[in-house]
Amino acid sequence: MARVQTFPKSKLKLAELQAVGHAIENQILSANTDVTEFKSQFDEYQSALAVFDSSLLKLTKSNWTSVMKELKTKRTKLRSNAFSNIRSLANCTDEEIKEPAVALLPLIDRYKYVYKKTFNDQTGHTTKLISEVESDTFKPHVEKLKLTKWFADIKTVNNECAEAFSKRKEEQSLRNQPVKTPVSRAAFNRAYDALVIRLNSLAEINGDEDYIRLFSWWNELIDSYRISISLRSGKGKGGKTDNGSSSKHDPNSGGNKQDERPGEL
Repeated sequence: MARVQTFPKSKLKLAELQAVGHAIENQILSANTDVTEFKSQFDEYQSALAVFDSSLLKLTKSNWTSVMKELKTKRTKLRSNAFSNIRSLANCTDEEIKEPAVALLPLIDRYKYVYKKTFNDQTGHTTKLISEVESDTFKPHVEKLKLTKWFADIKTVNNECAEAFSKRKEEQSLRNQPVKTPVSRAAFNRAYDALVIRLNSLAEINGDEDYIRLFSWWNELIDSYRISISLRSGKGKGGKTDNGSSSKHDPNSGGNKQDERPGEL
């Protein structure tokens, strides 16, 4: 009779177990399998898998870190170029250009060491800089030197920096899950075992026709990981491959479907 074979889950790496979990979930969903008879077990399986996913987040590097690094470099370059331009214009012989540039020197001098501060502090100080640039005191000078677009670009990048910092904090909060990986892994293993027990029982009681394709795929998946485990840990460590023996249809399996009540298992 077809049935899902045993699986040496304890020998899988975390990423492997996660991959297995989602592969099985997707196979059941994509095959349009009628989950009515095992909905309770499958719901618990999906829930435990989601918790397992969350517990693994803390083991991965945030993608927002690289985004923040790129934005920080871009912001620093824009600010530095704007400041350098103002200082150059302050030495201009044309008084109409020199005068507004000189008027801006005290402002940029207050922010010339911003690049030494932390990422989030830079965001705060740059916000203050933009606020002063847009004030009645300095705005006319900025407009006269045609630097409005330049500072607008700095403002845009600074807002992107603030958003990236917020997104990384949000991601970090998800990583700090109260459920630790050993706990979530054990819970997922229990949910997996409960689902397999239910499916095997249904196949035994109702007949394996409705499950033969799912079980064949499942057993091949398990066999592939048995081989991987043995290659990694030593010959036979993954256990003996099933080689299709658990996927053979038994025409005599199951009883009278009208008489059986598998939902009461």
